[in-house]
Amino acid sequence: MQETVTKQSDLAERLNGLTRPVADLEEGLLVSATYDGDKKVAVLKFYDTKQERVWLWEDNTGHVPYCYTKVPIERVNQVIAGRRDIVEVKEETKLDLLTDSKIKLLKIVATDPLAIGGNPGKSLRDFLECWEADIKYFENYVYDRGLKVGTFYRIAKGDLAPVNKEVVGEVKRSLDSILAKATGEAASYINAWAELLGQPLSDFKRIACDIEVANEESRIPDVEAADREVIAVSFFNDKESVVYMIDRTGQDRSLDGALTAYACGDALGVPWEAQPMRTPAPLPARSSSCPPGRDGHAVRPPTTRP
Repeated sequence: MQETVTKQSDLAERLNGLTRPVADLEEGLLVSATYDGDKKVAVLKFYDTKQERVWLWEDNTGHVPYCYTKVPIERVNQVIAGRRDIVEVKEETKLDLLTDSKIKLLKIVATDPLAIGGNPGKSLRDFLECWEADIKYFENYVYDRGLKVGTFYRIAKGDLAPVNKEVVGEVKRSLDSILAKATGEAASYINAWAELLGQPLSDFKRIACDIEVANEESRIPDVEAADREVIAVSFFNDKESVVYMIDRTGQDRSLDGALTAYACGDALGVPWEAQPMRTPAPLPARSSSCPPGRDGHAVRPPTTRP
């Protein structure tokens, strides 16, 4: 019992270390963004190519969710009356690209993205005609900050700064040739895309997971219900493949009648207990010594899919 508690404590400590926000990072590739509902902040994910891991960075600028509306202020005040998740409503002037003219809009600032959209029956977009209320908050955040997913950044004392990666070699020569012929806005767009697409490629540390479950005749297992017994779980990457077999000692009859009953431990060279099996080569096919499943059907071993 004490050993189990210790292992859980060690795992929790490791997970806390992996998810702890970073304040300093020499260089990281911005790979994605998300939102922490508990802390109510946008979170950016940076891939460290040297340590082969992802670092989290939490917003420290005070950025908050918002949306725009053309609805009169009187109607807006009726909708937000008594709501504690609305911070303020203020008028702003924006450029309407459809009419190429400046228009006045009301900007509604909230404490939580769900106050804007995503909470049926309670979000502002359910009561008002809103703009930018269907955009995911973290995508809005990335756009507002002028960040570019797929490019490198440096983090120093909590502040982000882009790391310039120059386009080199044949790509650079081709780019210079194209820019020599481009004029006006075309040149700036070409430069922007070349900068983004010319970023160095990172070799991401990754792994594939496959779960094999028992199935019934004429029925595909429902991933939502997840009511079928697990037979095996496998993991695969470029270094190794590991298969965990579930113990089927004959005491458990829950899989009786399944088309795919049990993988044969003897044929795979592993005991029936759930322990890892490392397979640098593809898993062996069912041998003649491996008995059929309890329903008489042939049994196949679980496979790993890269």
